[in-house]
Amino acid sequence: MKNKVIFRSGSLRMGGLERVLIEVLQTIDREKFDIYLVIDDDCGEENIFEKDIPKDIKYFFLKSEEMIRETEKYKARKKNIVYKLMYNLMMEKENRIMYKNMQQILKELGEIDVIVDFDAGASKYIEKLDIKKKIVWIHNSIPNLKKKGSKIKRFGKRLEKYDRVIAICDEMKEEIENIYPNLNGKVSRIYNPFNFERIEKLMNDESELTTEQIKMLNEDYCIAIARLDNVQKDFLTLVRAYKNVKDSGIQDKLYIIGDGPSKEEIINEIKKLNLEENIKLVGLSKNPYVWLKKSKLFVHSSKYEGLPTVLIEALICNKMIISSNCPTGPKEILKGESCGKLFKVGDTEELGNYLVEFLSSEENREKYEKNVVIRKEEFNKNKVIKEYEKLIEEI
Repeated sequence: MKNKVIFRSGSLRMGGLERVLIEVLQTIDREKFDIYLVIDDDCGEENIFEKDIPKDIKYFFLKSEEMIRETEKYKARKKNIVYKLMYNLMMEKENRIMYKNMQQILKELGEIDVIVDFDAGASKYIEKLDIKKKIVWIHNSIPNLKKKGSKIKRFGKRLEKYDRVIAICDEMKEEIENIYPNLNGKVSRIYNPFNFERIEKLMNDESELTTEQIKMLNEDYCIAIARLDNVQKDFLTLVRAYKNVKDSGIQDKLYIIGDGPSKEEIINEIKKLNLEENIKLVGLSKNPYVWLKKSKLFVHSSKYEGLPTVLIEALICNKMIISSNCPTGPKEILKGESCGKLFKVGDTEELGNYLVEFLSSEENREKYEKNVVIRKEEFNKNKVIKEYEKLIEEI
């Protein structure tokens, strides 16, 4: 008899976590498991990945698009005390409705063997759910995500309600066990799975590019791909480091793929340093892999991460990486510095020196690219999904 398993997550919007969830759902063996999917937010047209849910997996939303929009209306004006109060009331209302709807779903589906809380979003009510076994996935460094000591402590109490806690890299597993000694023995590490075939196919697909973008692909360039958010992604350090590249006489461009709240701040910094001809903001791209394929190297400047998906995607595209040595993930993905170089978070000079060193020499890059070919196989979905299946069966 097959185990009945619910996967639960926050949304189907464009994002690394959402992409990983879809990869798992598409790959996990449905001969072994009856799989159901529960998503918090019905975001309408923003449900980018809804079309990618396998047809045989039944799925449910806990919150309507109308409710989400109403809450966002108050959130946008939280500095006003009245709106802040209304926002808090709406959040409480949302939590009550989500729990009520989850209970209704469980009643409809009957006895569930395992719930996989894929982003810990059900941690506020997980102990109330009548499900045999409960697994939670942690995708980010907890101190950087929660920040305040009181929130970190409260989150630990919630994690104790689960039977297993899964971290997506060894560094994160160690961090969780150090912060929460009570969880020792319950924490495991499973990497995110990646569909190599899909990425390799997209690497060669230029069908959605404009004439101007195809011309850009034929330039010499390195690339960064991330949400334009300086609080986490720290693009200002990258832009300032690229001034060193220009000053060294290297003509290679830096292409930045992404969009986000810090876009104007980044543009202003580029203008301030007279780098308009050297750094180009490409915007969002459904297919970043075609850009990765023709780049010289990948560069990443985050202050913190979970297990940065984009670094692994760069490996799959056979690129060496220059990354900040931020918590958590880069050091582990690069296997020390076997697949690239790590610089101190926020260190403009060190990053600039590495960019000059590796943009100027193909021979220097090739030493690392040889190791990339071996390292990337650890993230192949065919290997990783077997670990998912073993976890569910054993628990």
